[in-house]
Amino acid sequence: MAKRLTTHVKVQATKNYRLFGRNAENRALNLKKHKRLYWSMKTYGFLKSFPICCIRDENKHLIVKDGQHRLAIAEELGLPVYWIEEEVDFDVAKINSTPIIWHPRDYAEKYATQGLAAYREGLEFCDIHHLPIGTAFSLLAGTTTFSNVSDAFYDGTFSVSDRSWADDVAATYGPLVRLSHEIKNARFVEACMAVCRVPDFDIKRMVANAVRCRDKLCPYSTREAYLDMLEEIYNFGRKSLVGLKAAATMAMRERNAAKGKM
Repeated sequence: MAKRLTTHVKVQATKNYRLFGRNAENRALNLKKHKRLYWSMKTYGFLKSFPICCIRDENKHLIVKDGQHRLAIAEELGLPVYWIEEEVDFDVAKINSTPIIWHPRDYAEKYATQGLAAYREGLEFCDIHHLPIGTAFSLLAGTTTFSNVSDAFYDGTFSVSDRSWADDVAATYGPLVRLSHEIKNARFVEACMAVCRVPDFDIKRMVANAVRCRDKLCPYSTREAYLDMLEEIYNFGRKSLVGLKAAATMAMRERNAAKGKM
């Protein structure tokens, strides 16, 4: 039987951040794109089990091959840096391509498993209405874009604050998309979000009219064009016309102004 070979790598620690040089082959340093890593290290510190990996250059200087952002954040937070020295001058691009990236659904399922009801509700809403995870959670939070709620979503503090509006948007978007799959896109979702903010907006009227004139359900590239389309469908065959686009635009503008004052 062959003997199992084990290699013991010494993990060292230092606060001498100038001890390390940057690897020219690595990606440009950009801490703005690593906010979650920053907050993770602020919460847990620099974990010894995730040291940065260095090699020696021809002048015997330590060069960071993997972990440059952890090093920069550790310096900003004043944390000790755990590091190891590797003898093999590996290709960092190939090494970094192997981990599986966590997607928003992975985070939602993680928090749902931990018993957080808002995440369970979000996943259920997403699956029932066949919406992207970011769109589903944005709707439940009462906002139009995922970026407005992403920080709370990722750190486990997400809460449902506007289920009624979310249900209205889904009840409008879903039936219309089933009538024409060509309109299934983010801009159309945004248009549905806007009309569902209009007081007295009649979802049943919209869906019923769309069934009668489904040829008007055409794909567009902007929210404004979709609002024009929805207004035309909403008023189809009606004597009493509603300026739906103007009302939706005003409703969204007033809401954004109100949220800006909070």
